[in-house]
Amino acid sequence: MDENHDGQTPTLAADMKHDREMSDYNEMRDRVVARVVHLDPYPRMAIERAVRIFRTYFIDRRDRAPRRGRLEGLMLVGKNADPSASTKWDREPLLFEIWAFVDHEAYKGKERYWGRAQAVLKSQLVRAIDVELSVFTIDEADRFPQTNPWLAKRYEGGIVLFDRAMDPPRNAEANAAHDRILAAVATLDEPQRIAFQRYRAYGLDLGRISRPLRASESEARMILAETFGTLLAKICDKAQPRSLRSHLGNHPRHNLDLYHRSGDFDLLLAVTFYRRAVDHVGMMVEAHARDRPAQVVRTAAYATEFALKALLLHAGYSDDWNRSHIRLDLEGALTHARANGLEPPSDELERLITPLSDYHRGGRRPDQAQAVLAALPPAEIVETAATLVADVGAITCYAGLPGEELP
Repeated sequence: MDENHDGQTPTLAADMKHDREMSDYNEMRDRVVARVVHLDPYPRMAIERAVRIFRTYFIDRRDRAPRRGRLEGLMLVGKNADPSASTKWDREPLLFEIWAFVDHEAYKGKERYWGRAQAVLKSQLVRAIDVELSVFTIDEADRFPQTNPWLAKRYEGGIVLFDRAMDPPRNAEANAAHDRILAAVATLDEPQRIAFQRYRAYGLDLGRISRPLRASESEARMILAETFGTLLAKICDKAQPRSLRSHLGNHPRHNLDLYHRSGDFDLLLAVTFYRRAVDHVGMMVEAHARDRPAQVVRTAAYATEFALKALLLHAGYSDDWNRSHIRLDLEGALTHARANGLEPPSDELERLITPLSDYHRGGRRPDQAQAVLAALPPAEIVETAATLVADVGAITCYAGLPGEELP
């Protein structure tokens, strides 16, 4: 019997190729659905079908260079890319906006290269769903911030439905990165491995993730946050190939081999920030017990920052937004936190927040610490900061999670 250059029979090689293709096909279907988990079931299915059809019917008919066009990515933009948006039908079809990204200007012609895809999609979605397609080159997307702020805003807020650099079928670099992730996942202990597998299949659907873990949704979020922290520590920067948003670098929130959507990273980061706040409360209590007032002020500032940012992330703010607009401004963070469920501050917090914010933003100098201590004595600083962290824990339902009890 003939063998190929790998020593496999043609039939075996064909079977293996078919199995890999089916695995890629099923994985990609699951990935798309998980990225739009905020939509109702029928629109979710319609988006997944649109991605399949656009990928299948993007056809290069050019008879001159460039002869081979590539579909670099597909993205859902507009109001339906907002996880808080509702998908409600009225008398008109529900409109979804999808952007396609190609590697050359020649392939933007929607009739020549996309006409068949749009016709097939329209026949399959009938009247309930309508998809509006726009086509850009990758180079255009990179220039959005300089050329068109409106497009740039929609681009940054869009949900990546397909990214050629990361999604199957993958190139060699991306496939090696994906294999490293799978190898790291295989080393996870339960329940982290279960949490990750459920996330891959269903997105950040905490109800579905929590059930096999026999945990609350808040506990499931904590377990999932720990899972991603463990994976990031294992794979470092080695499993982050180029993304559709290449100008953003290799931050894990933009790596679709880990997070389905960048917003998932921010929601899970909320748990991490709350835990940091709790840790700093413990250090603050210890500093007070050792009669170290300057250390009390320092740890109170960090506990306050992480607690307030945990609440903002939980409410849907992004870590990028916090970094750009809040930074170390504790007063500003408190204002936004109050708009997202935090009760009006106590008299003690009112007296503490301004000098503590000035201290934190000003570099945490000893003279600034004295201004904070003049506003409240150490014992009241401890109580006020610990109460704030406890209030955030109650609002987010993170309080009382395993290993999270306040001292």
